Amino acid sequence: MKKKTPKEALTVNEAAINVVAEGTRIEGKVTFDHISRVHGTLIGQVHAKEGSTLILSESSMVEGDISADTLFVDGYVHGDISANTQVVISRTGRVVGNIRTKSLKLEFGGYFEGSCAATSSPSA
Repeated sequence: MKKKTPKEALTVNEAAINVVAEGTRIEGKVTFDHISRVHGTLIGQVHAKEGSTLILSESSMVEGDISADTLFVDGYVHGDISANTQVVISRTGRVVGNIRTKSLKLEFGGYFEGSCAATSSPSA
C-alpha cells in the first residue's frame, strides 16, 4: 500500500460544496454548511456550521472573525478564529488575529501574528 503524502492526507471529499468565486465580495454575516471554498473577499462575521469544512484559497481575503469546525487557510485572514476541530495555515496562508482551537498546524512559510489558545472547547 502506498504511503500518503501530507497533502494527500488532507484531501477532502467534496460531495456537497459551496463556492465563493474570485472577484466576489460579500459583506455582513455569512453562514456556510458542508464544504465551502472561498476564492473571493468576505467582510464581517463568518460562521461555518458544526461538522463543516471551510477552505480559504490563495486568492481569498477575510476581514472579520471566523467561527468554524475545520478551517484551511491558504489566503489572508484579518480577525479572530475559533475552530472546534482544527486550523491549518498553509505555506501561502496569512493570519493576523487570535486563534482558539484544539489543533493548529502552521506549515513552513505560513504567517501567523497573534496568540493561540489550544483548548478542548474553543468557544470557552
